Amino acid sequence: MTTAARDLETCQKMCEELRGQIQSIRQQTGKKILAELSSGVEVTEYEPKQRNLCTGHFGKIYALHWGPDSNAIVTASQDGKLIIWSSHTGNKQLAITLNSAWVMTCAFSPSYEYIASGGLDNTVSIFKTSNQSGAQNGQNGGRFRSKDLYRELEKHDGYLSCARFIDDGEIISASGDGTCILWDVESRSAKNIFMDHTGDVMSIDLNKSTKNLFVSGSVDATAKVWDMRSSDRCIANFPGHISDINTVKWFTDSQSIITGSDDGTVRLFDMRSYRQLNEYADQENRSLHSQDAAGVTSVDVSLSGAYIFAAYDNGQVYMWSSLKAEKICDMPHDSRVSSLGVSPDGYALATGCWDFNLRVFA
Repeated sequence: MTTAARDLETCQKMCEELRGQIQSIRQQTGKKILAELSSGVEVTEYEPKQRNLCTGHFGKIYALHWGPDSNAIVTASQDGKLIIWSSHTGNKQLAITLNSAWVMTCAFSPSYEYIASGGLDNTVSIFKTSNQSGAQNGQNGGRFRSKDLYRELEKHDGYLSCARFIDDGEIISASGDGTCILWDVESRSAKNIFMDHTGDVMSIDLNKSTKNLFVSGSVDATAKVWDMRSSDRCIANFPGHISDINTVKWFTDSQSIITGSDDGTVRLFDMRSYRQLNEYADQENRSLHSQDAAGVTSVDVSLSGAYIFAAYDNGQVYMWSSLKAEKICDMPHDSRVSSLGVSPDGYALATGCWDFNLRVFA
């Protein structure tokens, strides 16, 4: 054995020992630091009430996304339709028929000019929804007057699980091929490809404070934080879940991330301390088909950061105290809740369900 090979083997052993030491220190300090420190803190309890039931889809709702001004919601359903709803009245404003009914994600652009969708067709489809010439005097107030297919972005080798606009000219997508891609919409080209996950990437979320950062969650049970300016490696990696991560969301302070997993837990990880701060789990929340914990399908956080909302595959939606990790209330649904989202202004919560209905709580 050469000297270089011996040195490499010694370094690898030292790295493994160091990993073990870090792991043991983390286990000693517990997984609910916030809950332990806030045991004497009073948390204001509030129970959201259903304000709107939006019916119109004829298939399971798989995804929803709030418009930037909280006045509209877009939903994607396996009836092959995208529907834009008025969040205040529950009225339909536009319906777009997709080329592929197997849709898994949808998103508004920050200007409402475009809507993106994708799914098992491995393609990011972008639709132009406004007609500049007569935007003020069209039907429904004129904001959504067009449903033209504007761009199709093709490079992923697996299903499209999530897509989010950075601005009207750039969009980032996550896929079952284990990669995330930053696209230039105009030229249909990939500006950057992020490849550090070892399994399907299920969810992404953009950092509101630092435009270059985004977080991704994967079936490899890790959440990773990326800088769009460099694609070779992630800048932070958060292991801890024991099963697939289905959903990720930046916390209100843009310094922490919330993850939801098939292991039935929601976890709060912090970028500054590089560790888990809290864990949200209900031992009695069981799957409909087994004694396993119900998997988390979607998470979001209130504008104040006081409450975390989690949707489960057994039809439950829980509102948690983000500080004390205690369940405050539940909002049961008739079927699996595939997605939820808090409005940008913080006044409402929308849920998309497999019973074909969109609900708005406040």
